[in-house]
Amino acid sequence: MIPNSIVAKMWLTIVGMVFVIQALLSVLLQQVFNKYIVTREEASLTQLALTIESVLATATDRSIKEQVASDIAKRVERATVVYGIPYTANAALKAAYDAMTPAERQALSRGQPVTLRGALGKVNRLTVYVQIPSARSPQPGMLAVSQDTSVLDEPLREIRNMVLFDTVLGVILATGFAFVISKNLSRPLVDMTRAAEEMARGHYRQRVRVVTKDEVGRLGHTFNALARQLAETIEQLSMEREGLQRILSSLQDGVVATDLDGRVVLANPPAKRHLRHLSVAERGIVDEERLPDRLMSLWVRVREQQDAVYREDTWDGRTIGITMLPLYETDGTTLRGALCVLRDITEERRLDRLRKDFIANVSHELRTPLSMLQGYTEALLDDISDDPDMRRELTEIIHDETLRMKRLVNDLLNLAQLESGQFKLHFARVDLTQVMRRVARKFQALASDEDHLTFEVSIPDHPVMVDGDEDRLEQVFTNLLDNAFRHTAQGTIRFELDIRHDYAYVRVADTGSGIPEEDVPYIFERFYKADKARTRSRSGTGLGLAIARQLVIEHRGEILVESHLGEGTTFTVVLPLASPNDHGEGESVS
Repeated sequence: MIPNSIVAKMWLTIVGMVFVIQALLSVLLQQVFNKYIVTREEASLTQLALTIESVLATATDRSIKEQVASDIAKRVERATVVYGIPYTANAALKAAYDAMTPAERQALSRGQPVTLRGALGKVNRLTVYVQIPSARSPQPGMLAVSQDTSVLDEPLREIRNMVLFDTVLGVILATGFAFVISKNLSRPLVDMTRAAEEMARGHYRQRVRVVTKDEVGRLGHTFNALARQLAETIEQLSMEREGLQRILSSLQDGVVATDLDGRVVLANPPAKRHLRHLSVAERGIVDEERLPDRLMSLWVRVREQQDAVYREDTWDGRTIGITMLPLYETDGTTLRGALCVLRDITEERRLDRLRKDFIANVSHELRTPLSMLQGYTEALLDDISDDPDMRRELTEIIHDETLRMKRLVNDLLNLAQLESGQFKLHFARVDLTQVMRRVARKFQALASDEDHLTFEVSIPDHPVMVDGDEDRLEQVFTNLLDNAFRHTAQGTIRFELDIRHDYAYVRVADTGSGIPEEDVPYIFERFYKADKARTRSRSGTGLGLAIARQLVIEHRGEILVESHLGEGTTFTVVLPLASPNDHGEGESVS
């Protein structure tokens, strides 16, 4: 549109200025030429009048005077000569004289010509009056040379047409020149406008071509420098934003940013999951646009206190740590929203409880034997009895408790080394059947001493080869069987092996007390004991299953458990069979 085009505005401005100047010049020239032509005609008529006056004043023959005057008057177009001696002899001259002002009459009497318009009874005439001296009459004569002013219309019209033509031609030429000039002057501005519009659409690589060194050229250079700096800044911001988005997306914690009304303006995937869950639970619909009511209460506190707020809440059995802090504008004082971090701290709280339980269990496991050692040692030091058998019994108790503490410390060290990857395993080709038979023999005597307990062993006659540490595998099976015997007062304990799909399955199954369903996920944790009421004589250190699991994992296997309270427990150790082409002799793994 023309009103919004700088080219059109500059063009119209230049053309308007030229038109106004041309119009003013036309009016001025018209007036100048009009005055010039009129003045020239007045001078011509005055000269004619003076010439005729001299003829009339010197000639004696009236007919000759009139003939000469008429001949002279014919030289001037549409000129009329009227004279009278005296002037009163001619009514028109007398009326013209009477109409003169005293100054004009005085000038006429001094022999000066007097020029009047509209004299001799006609409006559109120019008349020059000259006094004719006369010796024969007391009153002087008067000569009037007049000319119709319409004679001046033709030259004035020609001049007017010429001025009008010059004006139109000037406007046309000015229009062309103005368009070219405005186009050239505005082209850099138009280019910069187009480039700015493209930059507004997100295309920040726009540049303008600079061909001049004037103010517009400097403006173009400045625009290019600004565009280049803006492109670099936008690129850096885009990279930082992309990096921030990747960081937020990779976080396990939920991050939510809100405005002053609690509307969500930013949320990473974990946060969106929490928002969907809470919105469905509270409102029955999925709403990721606003904070749930549980979080809005924290947002109200943050808005009032303008300080960070922390709270722990439970959602679907998970413990969530909620941290909400205010967000400010660039001035650092105007609140613009809040940032909320949602962290699932269920595992942390569980590990914290395990840590506390671990410390309590270690303290308990060490305090009891240490107390016994202290008591029996003081008894020996005090010579509480001279009976050698009693002294020997006390010494054996001290020895047994010392061995128990040593086993506890060794188990702790072994478990720590396994979990840290520093435990040394000596892998070799091992016949799993030989290991199982050796472990079974250890428990045959224990089973024979129990009247209500049956120990069944099912081991193939052919070798079953695996790659592993023979001593550690024996430790795993011994631990599992020891647990089975300790928790089975009567019934059956089975120790069996079968092969399926290149894997060896070693099962230790009992019909003992079983494990409560809620305790099954935690039985491989250190110091975890499903039966809290076990006596000290039948309880272990609580580390055996944790060590067994780590050893099986180091053998690239798995240990599985299936248990029902009051029905019994089955542990299954899954180990990969040795490859026929790989003997694995002397391999050490840490």
